[in-house]
Amino acid sequence: MIRVFLLYVLPIILPCLMYFFWIAFVHKFDEDEPDKAAMIRQGPWFRLVLAGLCLMAVGLATAAITGGMNPDGHYQAPYAKDGEIVPGRMVPTKE
Repeated sequence: MIRVFLLYVLPIILPCLMYFFWIAFVHKFDEDEPDKAAMIRQGPWFRLVLAGLCLMAVGLATAAITGGMNPDGHYQAPYAKDGEIVPGRMVPTKE
């Protein structure tokens, strides 16, 4: 579940969260109160979503390149051992 959050959800919402915090921080010290709601409505939403999708693509590419299993060997299906489920895995072939 945490992997789904880190690879899919967080990269998409991170640029939007950074934009919200930037608006809140930059305009916190203004004497004349700006209309923050109007600034949020007129925000660069297309660019924020595009940046989020690019971050997600980079995260997925990194996970595909650095993760995974060795393709040599054979797949051992999940099985029950002593009342516990042992997950499926790649077992190296014996030469």
